[in-house]
Parts: sequence; structure tokens; C-alpha cells
Amino acid sequence: MYAKSYNTMYDAIWRDIARKDIPKVARIVSTSVTIKQANARKTAQLAVKESRRWQFRTNKNVKDLQGKARRAMREMLVYWKRNEREERDSRKKAEKQALDRAKKEEEQREARRQARKLNFLITQTELYSHFIGRKIKTDEIEAGSFGDGVATDESEAQIQKSASAEERANRSEEEHELVKDAQKRNISELDFDQDDDADLHHAALQNAHSAVVSAQNRAKTFDNRSSDVDAETGEMNFQNPTTLGEIEISQPNLLSCTLKGYQLKGLNWLVNLYEQGINGILADEMGLGKTVQSISVMAYLAQTHNIWGPFLVIAPASTLHNWQQEITKFVPDFKALPYWGNAKDRKVLRKFWDRKQLTYTKDAPFHVLITSYQLIVADAQYFQRIKWQYMILDEAQAIKSSSSTRWKSLLGFQCRNRLLLTGTPIQNSMQELWALLHFIMPTLFDSHDEFSEWFSKDIESHATSNTQLNEEQLKRLHMILKPFMLRRVKKHVQSELGDKIEIDVYCDLTYRQRAMYRALKAQINLIDIMEQADSDDANQNLMNLVMQFRKVCNHPDLFERSDTKSPLSLARFSKTGSFLREGNTLDVLYNTHNFIEYVVPKLVYREGMMNVPGEKSNAGFRSRYLDHLLNIWEANYIHDNEDHSNAFSWLKFVDQSANDISRAFHEDIVTRTILEQYTTSRRGSLYFSDEEKKNYTPSSSLFLVTANSDQMQLCDMTNEGITENLKAVSTSYFRARNLHKLDPMADPVAVAPPIEALCLDPGFVTMQYDILFSLRFRDIIFGPTQQVEQRLIENHVPPYRYPLAGLLPEPSSECAGYSPIRVPPMSKFVTDSGKLLKLDSLLAELKANDHRVLIYFQMTRMMDLMEEYLAYRQYKYVRLDGSSRLSDRRDLVNDWQTKPDLFVFLLSTRAGGLGINLTAADTVIFYDSDWNPTMDSQAMDRAHRLGQTKQVTVYRLLVRGTIEERMRDRAKQKMHVQQVVMEGGAQGEAASATGGVDFQKPTREVAFWLLE
Repeated sequence: MYAKSYNTMYDAIWRDIARKDIPKVARIVSTSVTIKQANARKTAQLAVKESRRWQFRTNKNVKDLQGKARRAMREMLVYWKRNEREERDSRKKAEKQALDRAKKEEEQREARRQARKLNFLITQTELYSHFIGRKIKTDEIEAGSFGDGVATDESEAQIQKSASAEERANRSEEEHELVKDAQKRNISELDFDQDDDADLHHAALQNAHSAVVSAQNRAKTFDNRSSDVDAETGEMNFQNPTTLGEIEISQPNLLSCTLKGYQLKGLNWLVNLYEQGINGILADEMGLGKTVQSISVMAYLAQTHNIWGPFLVIAPASTLHNWQQEITKFVPDFKALPYWGNAKDRKVLRKFWDRKQLTYTKDAPFHVLITSYQLIVADAQYFQRIKWQYMILDEAQAIKSSSSTRWKSLLGFQCRNRLLLTGTPIQNSMQELWALLHFIMPTLFDSHDEFSEWFSKDIESHATSNTQLNEEQLKRLHMILKPFMLRRVKKHVQSELGDKIEIDVYCDLTYRQRAMYRALKAQINLIDIMEQADSDDANQNLMNLVMQFRKVCNHPDLFERSDTKSPLSLARFSKTGSFLREGNTLDVLYNTHNFIEYVVPKLVYREGMMNVPGEKSNAGFRSRYLDHLLNIWEANYIHDNEDHSNAFSWLKFVDQSANDISRAFHEDIVTRTILEQYTTSRRGSLYFSDEEKKNYTPSSSLFLVTANSDQMQLCDMTNEGITENLKAVSTSYFRARNLHKLDPMADPVAVAPPIEALCLDPGFVTMQYDILFSLRFRDIIFGPTQQVEQRLIENHVPPYRYPLAGLLPEPSSECAGYSPIRVPPMSKFVTDSGKLLKLDSLLAELKANDHRVLIYFQMTRMMDLMEEYLAYRQYKYVRLDGSSRLSDRRDLVNDWQTKPDLFVFLLSTRAGGLGINLTAADTVIFYDSDWNPTMDSQAMDRAHRLGQTKQVTVYRLLVRGTIEERMRDRAKQKMHVQQVVMEGGAQGEAASATGGVDFQKPTREVAFWLLE
């Protein structure tokens, strides 16, 4: 029992513990576990944090150590690299300095060597020139020529300039005897570094003497070939250069003209050249008679030495007839053979050539052969077979390029002597002068590089940038040129020749030109031009651009013409008849038809038309019954029924008779109108007074609806009224022609003839033809033509017998001069171009002052436009361009010289600027200038030459602010180069022209011109 209660109490205690204490303890334990876990977690976090901190501190030390090690290594590498680079740079710098010093020393040594070499070549040439010049005496001839004209200080200065160079050459005369037997030394054998000046001078003396002897021997050899042939005839060998230096000759008797003093001295110079076997350049200014001087040389050889040829004259095609005429005129004994034409003609002419005789006599088939540069190249194989005594090249600037086929072909001809005629030995650069010198003396002037190095660069640089010119070099150049070149200018030898005044006339672009000029500029890509500056295609494209700009400056119509505007013609035109079938007289009928046609069926025409007879037509019934039997409009019936209250009793109130009414019914409307014109109305005889101011209608016209215009005012029948009417004739005519009315003037968009009816029936066609082309109706409607009226006046037909005027008035469009076809007016054609506008006023002034004008062009299309302008102004003119035939050129020049009524001569600069005489003109106008200023100079000297007694004025039209201004600047610089070489180193205004010129690379410069 006790145990049971104990157990019960024990169980209750456990139940109380389980119910109360255990949850509390569980909660306490749970809380404790949670706290322990949180503490453990915090401890772990702290441990991790501390661990990481320790680890970070350890890693940082390691990284710092590694970084320091890498930095130290990098700095060490940089240091040693910099050290090596500095050592390498120092070594390279030292090597470069050593190389530069060596190169500079080498350049200086080479420069000294080249200078000595050039000096050797110049000295050699000077000595050669001196040996020849003492016999030819070019200085004396040039100096003596000044006495024929106006002696100037400039000529004396030029003579003094060459004194020092001549004295230097004179010192070599004593050495001349020492080198007579010496052989020529090759320039490659000379050591310009080691040899002293005395040795080089001696070598130059040897080479100069050798060249003189070679030239003389070559001439002797050429002459000996002919002397061997003529030995049996006792002909004396006249070639003795050692005794001919003092030759003074007079004018040959064969020459039918009288040479002027300077021309005779030129003949002496040419003869001495021939005797020495030396070729030369006769460079007298254009218009001083180079042609007659060269002809006189041939006359001298024929007269003095019986050498009648063969002589060869090569000239531009435009001057061939002039050469033939001059030779025939001045030396009638010469037989001139004109060698031109097609291949067949030239083959026939070659039959006259005598290839067996080296020297022609007076009986030879020909003496002088005249041909052009084009034909000489084409037939070079035939010309090379003949040994020519004398070859004359007129306008020798045609061989200015030493690389051309023409230059090489002519150089290969067998000639005893060559003579070049040119008024402008230098046109664009010094290279052209060297080409001419090399042509006449191939062995002496054989190095273009040395010539360019010594002369070209210095002189061209002086012309472009106004640098200081080496006067010593210029003197030596003149010393070299004098024996081979003779040049006189007009102001020194021709005091009677009139002055030449050059005037630059500046024009402005018109609005249309400015717009086109800006549009062209916008299309230029300077970068592309610069990148391709050295290619041929780029140069060609650039020149095309320049040509487009020049076209704009000349006239905008060179791009596109102002078109004629007219309505669209919607019509079909008939074909023209055949003259072979119809004969000389061709009947041209109405031949313009509308595309729209109204087709009338034949059945409708044949059976539907009441007045057309036919199988089923009632035209016969109508004609018999309606027109005759039942017709109330017969005159008899009307006459019987016009009394009292009959059908036609009203006739008395319309002022018509029975015949008038019957005829009005039976005739057509045109005939009725004609009858009305011929009928004299009784109403026309009625007058009324101005004072009554009222209308009056007679009883015989009460039923007529008419105006009072048929009635004449009484005042018009008086003397005063007639006088007043005579004063108002113009006003009356103005109103009668309806000119006081304003008609619509709008241009129709399209026009077309009336729509026609078409029927495939002969009767319909005949009826239409009778209506449209009846001569009777045409005269009635339109009246007499102007030709008929003119014949009536000329035949003195009385006015009362004149035919009636046409029923239809003249169209108002013809009265007012209106036409829907709009032709561009010529006044606008003139004002569209600034140049043409300026030329228009200039020509009017020149015409008023009785001047005669040469106008030069670069473009034949511009010449076409100028012909339209001259026809508009009614100026008489002639035209010569490259398309003109040789025979036409001769006739054109002759007409200009002999017909003073011709006012203008249109010429192209290239075709009309060489070798022709146009002294009848005293004014020259360059509408557009040539790239080569020498071409313009030659062109203007067609008028300013021997035979001209008037003052010649040259106008050059330039457009301000365009490429033409820059072209003009460059032309002045080129002319300055020629002036420096030919006349001396005077400072000209061309040298200070705006902007320099690169004579070797013009593409870049021209590109900048286009964008300015």
C-alpha cells in the first residue's frame, strides 16, 4: 500500500517534472545550445578574420617583395637598354658625322671636279668659237648692223660684255701653233682631280683645234667629191678656209632685189660660215628678211662658184608658197621644185632628182627643192640618198625637241652645210637652244646635262624667282653663241619701221561665264591631281581642264549654244519631188498634213452628196427641176414678180436688181464678195453735214441692215478735210492694219495644220485641189504678191488698173513681226562674253578710224562663232586656219594685201602665225593667247615686218581673275629667259612676275592655278 502510494507520488512528481520542469529545462538547454552555437560561430568568424588578416599580412609581404624584385629588375633592364641605346646612338652619330663629312668632302670634290669639267667644256667651246669667230667676225657684223638703224647704249654694252672672254681666248693664240699636230683628247681620259688648270687648258685647246680642223676637213671632203668629177674641166677648188676669213662680198647679180646694209652683212656672215664648213643659226628678229638673206647665199654660190644646187629648203606648210614665190621673184634663174601633194604626185616629182651629180649646174632639172617638215619625215628615205649642198630650215623651232623623229631624221641627212632660220631660238626653256646647237654642231654640243647644269638652271631660276644672275656665265654663253648665231633686232637695224605697241586689255566675266567657271572649279579634286602629278593621264586630264576653263573665258557658247525655241510641230511632211523626173521647175504643193485625218467613205461621197452626179444620186433631178424648172431665183421670174404685192416686191427697198439677186443665189460666196467689191453702191454718193450729227437712210435701203460707214462725211470732201486726212495717213494705216490691237502673244506649246478630210475618190481629190490651190481664189483672198506689186510699180502701171486688194487682211502676227519661233538675238550673243563685248566696242572704234585688223585664235570653233558675229555687224573678212588648203592660203593672203575693203582677217595662231606677209594690217588682236609666247610674237610680226610703215598696235584680250592672267605671267617669264640669253642679263619686269614657274614640273603649278 505504502509502496503503491509511493509509486503514485513518485509518478506524480515525475509528471509534475515532465509537465513543468522538463520544458523549462529544455528551453534552457535549447537556449544554451543556441548561445553556444552563436558564440562558436562568432568565434569561428573571428578566427577566420584573424586567420585572413594573418594570411593577408603574410601575402602582402611576399607580394611587396616580389614587386620590389620585379621593379628592381625592370629598372635595371631600362638602365642597361638606355645605356646601350645611348652608346649605339653615340656610335651612329659619330659614324653619321663621319659619313656626312666624307660625303660633303666627296660632294665638294665632285663639285670641284664637275666645275673643272664644265669649265673645261666651256673653255673648249670658247676656244673653238674664238678660232671660228675671228674668221667669221660675228661681233663686227652685229655691231655694224646697229649703224643701219638706231645705235643704242645697249648694243655697245653687249659688245663690251664679250671683251673679257675674247681676251681670255686671245691668250691662247700663242699656244695655237703648239697644238696643230696634237690629237683630240677624250674627256674620259682627263683626270679633273689631279690635272692642273694648265693641263686642262692645253687639252681644251687641243680639242678646240681638232674640232676646227675636223669641220674644215669635212667641208673639204664634201667639196673634193665634186672637184674630182670636175677636174678635167679645169674647175678651181674654192674651198680654202685659211684664206677666206677676210672675205668681203657684194650683192650677187643674180639677185633681182637690193639688199639693205644689215642684210648684206648677214650675207657676208653666212658666206664665211659656208667657207669654213660651219653650220649656223640666223636668228634675226621676225620681219627682218631672213628669207631673202638665205636666198642671197644660194645666189652667191651659183654666181661665184657655179654651185647651183642641190639646195634643200624645209619650211612649215603655210609658208611653202611664199618660199616658192620669193625664190622665183628674187632669183629668176633658179628652178624651184615645189615638193608637196599626195604620194603619187611626189613620186612623179622625184623623177626630176639627179642623184648622180653632186653639184648641180644651171642646166640641172631643179636647183632648189622646197618641202614641208611633215613630208621630209614621210619621205626621209629618198632625201637621205642625195648629198645636199645647203639645207635651210625655216622656222627651225620646229626641231626644238632633240628626242623627236623629225630632229633625228634631219640630223641624218648628208649636207655640206646647215642653216637654221628662227626668230625665236628659245621659246620655253634652254633645252630648246641646246637642241638647235646640237643640231648644227653635234660633236661640240654633245652633252645636254653639262649645258643644263651650267646655263639652264641659273638663267631659268633668275627668270622665275628674280635671283642674282651670274654675269660671268652669261658672258661666256654669249661668247659661245656668237660664232654660230647672228641676231639683229628691228630697233637696231630698221629706223623706218613703225613702232609696235602692245596693250593688255582686261575684261570681266559675265554672269553666265562666272556661273560656268564656278561650276568647273567645284569639280576639281586637288588631292587626286597632286597624287597623280607625274602620270601622263593626269597631265592630259589637267590640260583638258585648262582647255575647259579657257573655253569659258572665250565664250560660253563653246559649251552649249542658246537654242532656237519653237512649238512642237505635230505634222507630217511630204517628201520632196525629184528634179531628175520633174525637171528644173518643181511644183511644191501643200505638203504639210495633220496626223489626224477624217476619212470620208466613198459611198457617202458618191451617193450622199447631193451635188455629186452618180448612179444612185439625184443630182440630175435637182439640177433639172430645182435649179431650173422650179427655181424662183431666175432673173426673168424675179423681174416679173417685183411689182405691187408680188413675191419680190421688196427688192426696191434693198437696193438690188433682179440680176443681182439671181446672181447672188447661183454664185458661191467668194464670187458674191467679189461682185460686192466691184459694185458701186448708190449709198456711197450720199453725204451729210457734220452739223446735223444724225444718220440718214434712203428709202431704197430701208430693209438693209447696214452701218453708216458707207456714207462719207461732208468734211472729208473739202480741201481742208483732205489735207487733214493726208496728215493722218500713218494713224489711218495703223488702225487699218489693226496694229492698235493687242493680240495674244503667248507661245503655243504645239502647232498643227487643220484636220483634213480624206476620200479615196478622184472626184473628191480634184474638188479639194480646186478649192485649196485655185489661183483665182488665191488672188481674190490674198491679193497680189509683193513681186507682182513691185513689177506694177517698175512698169509704171496706172493705179486704177491695179488688181483689187485681198479679201482677207494680212495676219496680225506678220504685221507686228511676231513669230512663235524664238531665235536667240545676236545682241545677247555679244553680251554673253566679256571678251566679245570688249572686242565689239574695239572693232567699232578701229573701223571708224580706217584700221585693218588681224584677229588670232587658238580654237577653230571660236572662229566659227566670230564669223557669225562679223556677219551680224556686216564686217568684211577672210579666214585662214589649219584646214585651209595651200592654194587657198596663197589666195587669201593675196586678197588681204590687195583688197582694202577687207576689214578683218581671222587666223589661227598656229596656221597663220608663220612666214606670211600681212603688212596691210596695222592692228593685231589676240582673242586668246598661246601657251608658247613665241607663237604670239611670230603671229604679231606678220604685220610688224619689212614693208610696214604704220605704227602697229597689238591688243591682247585677257579675262581678269582667271587662268588667263596666270598664263600671261608665265609667258612673260619665258620671254625673259629669251631676253637674258639673246640680249643680256638686264632685269626685266617679267622676272618679278607674281609667282614662280617650275619649268620642269608644270603640272603642280597649273593645278594651283585652277583653284585660285
